[in-house]
Amino acid sequence: MDLLQALATKVLPLYIFMLIGWGVNKKWGMDSRWISKSLLFLFIPFLIIENLLKADLQETAVIGSIIFILALAMNIPAIICKKIVHKDFDGNLLKGAFSYYNIGWFGIPIVMALFGEQQMPLIISAYVGNALYGDTIGFFLMSRTKGISAKEAALKVFKIPAIYACALAIGLNIANVELPKVMEEVANVVSWIVSSLGMFIIGLTLGSIDFKKVAYASLGKIMGLRYVAGALVLLLLVLLEKNFITVLDEEQRMLMILMASFPIAANLVVFASFLETEEEDAAVLVGASSIISLILTPALSLLLF
Repeated sequence: MDLLQALATKVLPLYIFMLIGWGVNKKWGMDSRWISKSLLFLFIPFLIIENLLKADLQETAVIGSIIFILALAMNIPAIICKKIVHKDFDGNLLKGAFSYYNIGWFGIPIVMALFGEQQMPLIISAYVGNALYGDTIGFFLMSRTKGISAKEAALKVFKIPAIYACALAIGLNIANVELPKVMEEVANVVSWIVSSLGMFIIGLTLGSIDFKKVAYASLGKIMGLRYVAGALVLLLLVLLEKNFITVLDEEQRMLMILMASFPIAANLVVFASFLETEEEDAAVLVGASSIISLILTPALSLLLF
């Protein structure tokens, strides 16, 4: 009961922002591009630097690598999904949807609800691995949905400041640089802003979708394949870590498995909005997974913890 109450008070409010975004779009047709640019170029890089400076680099390397490998491996079920389940969705969009998990905007509030600050280094490290994939390969794949060349898409990746923020933060961590204590309070506010704006963008884009035209049967198959494949791949990676690396403890391994229940990263919608491509399909995928995870993550939390 305490777990459900914590999730309800710390995670459910984020979904209110999705509803607000949906209502704002319906009434005023608000454009989300200025929000996506502020997230990509200001708030997210700040969080990466602040969080990485507090992380243990050995744990960060192991956890980040597991999430990065998970993202790479999830391209395989995405390709299968494109060929068998839903041929109408753009293949690169499906790869992004399968590979890119909402660890930052969804996972951080979940872990805070479960453990407070105790396991923040783990979720931060997972966020780093997720960001390194999503803000490089993930962004490249979304760029390719516009039909541009691989070279042009690759060049667009280097316009995203998150990769530079990661490199800078790791260097500062190695040099034992610490930010002033007041920055932790600022980071808490920024984390809340990022979570809220991310859900708000999803709502804005969902507000422009004609849900009567959504192929719900195919969407259900896509979601089912993504969650099942993600759980199997992540479980395999955690078992390999347990038997051959042994850096994580049992509670940390359970938290890693919990990430398989996380929704598609709202960044998929941010990228689509920023690039002006596949916005509706991205919003449908992210919105559907966000609703499913609202039920699935608490259920799996009760089972694991």
